[in-house]
Amino acid sequence: MPKVELHVHLDGSLRWETVEELARTVPPEAGLPPTDNLRQAVVPEGKRSLEDYLASFGFTVPLLQTPSALERAAYELCADAAAENVIYLEVRFAPLLHTRLDLKPRDVVAAVLAGMHRAEEKLGVESGLILTALKQETTEHSIETVQLAAQFRRDGVVGVDLAGPERQFPPLKHRKAFEFAHDAGLHVTIHAGEGCCPEQIKEALDLGAERIGHGVYLFQAPKTESRVAELGIPLEICPTSNLQVSGFMASYADHPLGRYIELGIPVTINTDNRLMSQVDLSHEFDVVAKAFKFKRESIQSLLTNGVQAAFLPEERKEKLQGRVDAFFSHRRL
Repeated sequence: MPKVELHVHLDGSLRWETVEELARTVPPEAGLPPTDNLRQAVVPEGKRSLEDYLASFGFTVPLLQTPSALERAAYELCADAAAENVIYLEVRFAPLLHTRLDLKPRDVVAAVLAGMHRAEEKLGVESGLILTALKQETTEHSIETVQLAAQFRRDGVVGVDLAGPERQFPPLKHRKAFEFAHDAGLHVTIHAGEGCCPEQIKEALDLGAERIGHGVYLFQAPKTESRVAELGIPLEICPTSNLQVSGFMASYADHPLGRYIELGIPVTINTDNRLMSQVDLSHEFDVVAKAFKFKRESIQSLLTNGVQAAFLPEERKEKLQGRVDAFFSHRRL
């Protein structure tokens, strides 16, 4: 089945063998924390808070501090996506976290784009890059990230994001950065309502977000939920990651995505972090289809939502949609 992925983190989706190899060669100044069990640190088991989930990035970000490592990670992620027939994916990462070994931010972005472009040339998988600012950082940090995205707008960067811990870090703090993003013609998606804090979804909308990263807790804010439905704002749902982090779900069937679909909110299906959650996109569609007993039409609708929510020109969306429609017109699930 041809698939589209809109929410996948580069530094959360490395191959495990790549993690092991890079960990053996990374210099001390990259800041890899000491640990007796690297796998447990990167892929902890069971449910955890968003803050605990994000702690795993403390072990992957240090591995991606050179052009070769960044290019490799980007290529391998796109290759893994291509292997399960993802026909378009939007990769995101925070470039300013990858300058510990004196790489310039522009060199960081260029290395990731090189890996993505190589994958497109060799494997045919189309992709776009989203640059992520961090909620817990300063406004200057987020403005620098947006300026960097604007510089690479014609080279494969399709938008900007805001991510990180939710408690005590409101998105509105970064208003100036997103005003600049809109002025620069950049698309905007913002993490909100992932592990708590439905009020952050309203703030994301107030900042002009075109998509919401996760939005799991949207149902706890009825007025905002109605606003999201009325505006047709897509949600970037990541089923397994949401189950691990949310705190209120005991199973996939408890995910409020079914409620959101009934309200007419465009739901898209994504992986978030293929390494930390040990999933691929085929797995995420499979568990959702089984949990909600979705039939053919519902799966096609989820895929169409992904195509239409992509940060792409309309003509490219039409081509992707044609591939999805062709599959469903000739195949049975």
